[in-house]
Amino acid sequence: MVKEIDFKIHREIIESFRRSSYGSSITHVLDQFDEQAHHFALFDKRDNILGVTRVLRSDEVEKFEMMHESQLRDLVLPPARLSLELSRACTVKGSGGIHLLKLCMGINEYAVKNEAEYLITKTGKHLLPLYQHFGFSTFAPPFVSDFFEDKRPIYPIMYRWTTVKRETPDEEEVLVW
Repeated sequence: MVKEIDFKIHREIIESFRRSSYGSSITHVLDQFDEQAHHFALFDKRDNILGVTRVLRSDEVEKFEMMHESQLRDLVLPPARLSLELSRACTVKGSGGIHLLKLCMGINEYAVKNEAEYLITKTGKHLLPLYQHFGFSTFAPPFVSDFFEDKRPIYPIMYRWTTVKRETPDEEEVLVW
């Protein structure tokens, strides 16, 4: 189950997951966005944490973390009532990606519940086809991150929810044969 967690209470756990996942490749394990982000954790049946991530909301931050990358400073997102940025997703090692998928599904529920129009994140080339399979598309050229020592290209990706609103009829419909 994915639940929102308090950053101040779970700070050490979040930091531990990030160190374990990113190792020495990350330049800042914690950053200025952590205090204002919504943090989520994936729990097993015994309440052990299997993964963590964070979400920034466009209605709560001036600019998303991604837009602080030197190569993306001029990035403009599509206008929306609410967009979310998912970042720093980390899971226990050896899960084969299943915990990451469950964590992302929990964030999807959060996004739908809050009526977000866009979810943005970034990924390496090896996971890009998987995200594209689930409906994400790239929205800017690949870039080299300022926040990681690893100089592999990262792809900014976006998912847009398309919801069909059902109109409720004013009166009951009756079929006549």
